[in-house]
Amino acid sequence: MSIGIIITHEDNPNKKLIFNFYSWVEVLKAIIIKYANKSESEAEYLVLNHSAVCSSIDDYMSVGLRSHDLEYNWAMFIAYGHEYWLKGIPSQEPEGFEEWEEQYRKKHNLKEFSFEYIHE
Repeated sequence: MSIGIIITHEDNPNKKLIFNFYSWVEVLKAIIIKYANKSESEAEYLVLNHSAVCSSIDDYMSVGLRSHDLEYNWAMFIAYGHEYWLKGIPSQEPEGFEEWEEQYRKKHNLKEFSFEYIHE
């Protein structure tokens, strides 16, 4: 299992966020494969070239913004673009999604959560 990126809040050093980046990226790819019906190579290309993945993750706010939406929503946004729900793509997680995601994370030895907030 990979070690997450630890980000400390700029104004409050007791407030930290662990960004399990590898797990986040792998789950995004898996969601796109399963729920957007893309191939593994398409999903990898989409995710690894998206600004949410490629942009700076060096401060609390940049990581916090990524944690604001669920992985499913990020994946659909990456696969279908801005306002994907207006194109008929559901914005709600499909039935059975949580169970599938939990099993996927376990099977692929990923962190249980992509974002872990720590208040010391």
